[in-house]
Amino acid sequence: MKTSNLFLPVLLLLLFSNSNGYSQEKILAGEQWEKLTRQQFLADYFKDYFVNLGVEVMETGERITVMNKGDHFEIVNGIDESKVDFVLPIGTQNVLNLIKHAEDGKIDDQETYKILAVFFTPMTAMTLKNPLMTKNIPRVMSKMQNNIHVTLFSPDKTESVSHTLIYLNREWIVVPGFYGKPKRKFELNVPQAIEYQARVFNAIKVNKKKDWRKFKRWYMSWRKDVSVATK
Repeated sequence: MKTSNLFLPVLLLLLFSNSNGYSQEKILAGEQWEKLTRQQFLADYFKDYFVNLGVEVMETGERITVMNKGDHFEIVNGIDESKVDFVLPIGTQNVLNLIKHAEDGKIDDQETYKILAVFFTPMTAMTLKNPLMTKNIPRVMSKMQNNIHVTLFSPDKTESVSHTLIYLNREWIVVPGFYGKPKRKFELNVPQAIEYQARVFNAIKVNKKKDWRKFKRWYMSWRKDVSVATK
């Protein structure tokens, strides 16, 4: 699947305060995450997020590829951007946070929000740039509603992450934060965001007409529950 280099604001590096005393310069995701590669519950957890994920650690410049093999992960140095689902820029604190989230063998709803908040904007941008998506559902997202605001809330509603979808020059651009006057507003909780990602990821992987038709029907119903048109 062809990937695109995506940009995130410094905000994503500050999702969590760095209070654990680690020296960021010495943290390598490939080394830190090696202990997680045999955790099948994590492979199951991320099955609807990616198959092959490029990870770039912004402070160190480290670039690795994380491959979900179904019951375990494999990590290799470097990124072949023609073979990854997308490239995820993260901070060293995000590297450590994943280890902390997984240490008890489960990931609760609040931890899921923390993880999803990092994936939220780049996954959306990847999806909307995917040629299979643009080919199969050209009318699902109305081009008349060319400015859309989307917000993902934490389970306790004390945190949120947002982005703006802008239709420009025949393509959707995803920008972190709110810009312009929206024509539609989406407000998502964690289960709603996960369901969307699982369904669109499955449609892209399977890539059959009947599955795209099924996705379109589901999306139009889902959109009524999670968004409103604005004047």
